[in-house]
Amino acid sequence: MSERQRLLHKVCVAGFAVDEAVLFLDTHPCDKEALTYYEKARDEKNQLVQQYVEQYGPLSADEVFSEECWAWTSAPWPWEWEA
Repeated sequence: MSERQRLLHKVCVAGFAVDEAVLFLDTHPCDKEALTYYEKARDEKNQLVQQYVEQYGPLSADEVFSEECWAWTSAPWPWEWEA
């Protein structure tokens, strides 16, 4: 597994943790421990996404930063693995 694949896997795991925390908070909105967990998971996911974007390019169209041209398609897609 390449470093790119490892980092993308970490992003996916962190995203899953955020999604699960959100589902729990939907039914337990005042649970302080769950809120703390959500904030930590969200921050970790955001940090991993930022790291991925800086090293390999955007994971979503929201992360495309280009004034010259639309760069969304200029790098390999996140699901395109090296052979």
